[in-house]
Amino acid sequence: MAAEFPGNLKTGVLDEGPEAEECFAEFANDEVCPVLDPETGLCDLYDARPMTCRTFGPPVRTEGGLGVCELCFHGATDEQIAACEMVVDPDDVESKLLGKLEKMQGPRGQTIVAFCVK
Repeated sequence: MAAEFPGNLKTGVLDEGPEAEECFAEFANDEVCPVLDPETGLCDLYDARPMTCRTFGPPVRTEGGLGVCELCFHGATDEQIAACEMVVDPDDVESKLLGKLEKMQGPRGQTIVAFCVK
């Protein structure tokens, strides 16, 4: 997967821009999550999992519309899917915490779980 990673392999920080975004949208889609214990199938990072993991499954609104996990909602209507929408971090707690962290440790870029746990 290293040759296709859309960012810095050493730091795990993703590249910015439309080309990198497009590449990342498809990156490692068929791979098993690296923090799942292969024997139990349980998440080794569950208590400290990132927002992406916390919202996987329910429909979540982004700039591109209502994002839905391709593994869920087979045969559901748009209305049924919209009724399940989850509002992520309505009080913007994540941004506030990240701001405090950056003041303490310096700015960071976007990463993915696989490179944070290696």
